[in-house]
Amino acid sequence: MNAQPILTTQCLLENQGSRRALVDLGGRVASFSTPAYLDFKNFLGLGSNLTAEESVTFLNTVAEINEQVLQITSCPFRRIYLRPPQNFEKKIEADGSFYDEWKVKYEPRGFFNERTQPPLVCAQSKTDLAAYPWPDPLDPGRLAGLRERVESLQRKPGIALVAGHISAGIFQDCWNLRGMQNFLEDMVVAPRFAEYLMDKITEIHLGLWDVFLSLVGEYVCMVETADDLGSQKGLLISPKMYRRMIKPRHERLNRHIRSRTRAKILFHSCGAIMPLIGDLIEIGVQILNPIQPLPGLMDPEILSQRFGKDLIFHGGLDVQKLLLEGTPAQIREHVRHYYQTLSVEHYIMAPTNSIQPGTPPENIMAAYACAKELIDCSKVY
Repeated sequence: MNAQPILTTQCLLENQGSRRALVDLGGRVASFSTPAYLDFKNFLGLGSNLTAEESVTFLNTVAEINEQVLQITSCPFRRIYLRPPQNFEKKIEADGSFYDEWKVKYEPRGFFNERTQPPLVCAQSKTDLAAYPWPDPLDPGRLAGLRERVESLQRKPGIALVAGHISAGIFQDCWNLRGMQNFLEDMVVAPRFAEYLMDKITEIHLGLWDVFLSLVGEYVCMVETADDLGSQKGLLISPKMYRRMIKPRHERLNRHIRSRTRAKILFHSCGAIMPLIGDLIEIGVQILNPIQPLPGLMDPEILSQRFGKDLIFHGGLDVQKLLLEGTPAQIREHVRHYYQTLSVEHYIMAPTNSIQPGTPPENIMAAYACAKELIDCSKVY
């Protein structure tokens, strides 16, 4: 398989062979928990409250990050998000719970909000699914203010625009709606029902990307897609099950996105997904996130050896142990190791998920300061 052109901050796909180290920070999969973000802002002397330009996801992680934070960390990427429906209102109850537009309930659990009430848990037939009030991709509210956002960001030099996630993912939206255990059982004992649900959700995703990319497709250099396929120790489902039921829908989605933009397709999946990386490359994934540091399961040496010519790796900065408990020296060594092993041409340093509450701000700064040294001196390993 031929190597793909290398992503650059200018988003010129023909500039293969860029030797500039890149970092990322933000979005729904490489960002902060809200408490960690406010601690980091305070550490940087930028205050300890959210401002109007910042936004928080339903899970209580930070989606849109302060411009000064992005400049300090030398992050060139700026995200654009599809807006909610025109008449959607996030109504927070006295206990802190609320619903999203898919009618999934969220409740506070410690520092985060968790999905707690799958609305299709009792569905048993296609008729039940057909009667459900599905999101409308064509709702006029979805593009509100986006043109102005794009125009504003385009005026900033050295900025790369990213189309942020539209949803959790086809597979994950199914279990958000049905409950995870229920949907995994559906795939085995009621596969036609499961596929009907996946097809319905796929159609909604296609519609949302149509609307989104009709406005931003020519301006973005990266499109973020996702589906959690792995746990800390292996896959959530077998490779055979993935290839039979989910891969064709992922392929259809990627083909649809590719027909509407030249941007590279990023795919996010937590966990140990090594057995499926070849499949993801086959269906058009060009950037893989978050490459969690899971020893023996997602080692950067193996990733580079097997897939380094076909992928840009995104992530690698461990939020579970290293940033929480490591020393600045250990973090710097980790950053250097990942750039050296994966190469500056094929690696974008970013957190492997949301930086956790209680993470020392000094440790976060150590990672980005180390990467900045590579950027500033154009050091090549």
